[in-house]
Amino acid sequence: MKILYLTNQFYLHGGIEKMLSQKINYLIAEFGHDVILCTSEHENKEFIYPLNDHLRHIDLGINYQRSKSYFHPANLLKAFKHYRALKKVIKREQPDIVISVNKTPEEFFIPFIQKQIPKVKEFHSSGVILGTSKSVFGKLKHQLFNIFARYDSLVVLNADEKQYYPFNNVLVIPNFIKIKSNPVIAERENTIIAAGRIAPVKQFDHLIKAWSKIATQFPDWQVKIFGDGDVELMNQLNALISELKLPNIRLMGQTSSLNSEMEKASIFAMTSATECFPMVLLEAQDAQMALVSYDCPHGPRNIIDNKVTGILTSHNSIEDFAKSLQVLLEDESHRNNLGKQAHLQVAEFSEQKIMSAWQKLFMDLTA
Repeated sequence: MKILYLTNQFYLHGGIEKMLSQKINYLIAEFGHDVILCTSEHENKEFIYPLNDHLRHIDLGINYQRSKSYFHPANLLKAFKHYRALKKVIKREQPDIVISVNKTPEEFFIPFIQKQIPKVKEFHSSGVILGTSKSVFGKLKHQLFNIFARYDSLVVLNADEKQYYPFNNVLVIPNFIKIKSNPVIAERENTIIAAGRIAPVKQFDHLIKAWSKIATQFPDWQVKIFGDGDVELMNQLNALISELKLPNIRLMGQTSSLNSEMEKASIFAMTSATECFPMVLLEAQDAQMALVSYDCPHGPRNIIDNKVTGILTSHNSIEDFAKSLQVLLEDESHRNNLGKQAHLQVAEFSEQKIMSAWQKLFMDLTA
């Protein structure tokens, strides 16, 4: 089977890119599919995650102006160029399945290209951010949104997300993780970890403020925030740490060894505004960490079994988050038990189980 994946780039760290690399590698190595990755603005850069040597890569060189909206005239012209270039690729390659995995203009026009070829759209962010508006721009977005009904299948990451897509073609397939068969866990350090791109949606300022409420009670503990992104926001977060006079919390930047850091640390903390299906929580579970997270829409509640494999706190309540952290810091036995239960639960999201669901979808669409 020939499968064509469409995305914007594959040179930046990100959950979508990491998951896509693992899916592509599995489809080629385990199912023997012919997979093509088509990007619109990869710019001849190195792949950020390893990809099977049998993968074919095509870059269209569209290079949208990312500082501007896709509706900006300059980007609308590029979208027309994108449509024509992608149409040529699909006509030439004649794939059995076409899959759009990112939020780029192509998601709105690929259902109209080679209509006989099944099309799949993956959603990796929560539909709660879609919103509605009665403005002219809002009405246009609504019309574009209705194009999703033309896909053969829309794939969301958890059951709560189905409510945002009132169509008959919605299927739930979560992300997966490569589970360690015999994890070796060293003695835990007094460390709390958070990780993700430095962006407003991650609300790392909430974690800093929550830590400020209890930090003096736990002088032998430290908080490490891993990730890169918005430089201005990083400066704001560092300024907040200085303002609150917190010596034991730091922005660590990007790391290629997050799993090793998780295996040493004791607690993973998440204060995001929204999370559709955060892979980093699965990784923390696999590392047998105790988890504490905002009960934000809608990912954490579909991964964490509250008070069994971790703690879900009131959404956007810094006070509740601080109290939950304090409970975990004061009780090592409770932390260890949560971590052990989390590792047992993560088997629900094994690579074999989830990729079998994708294979079934592909077979159903091409039957």
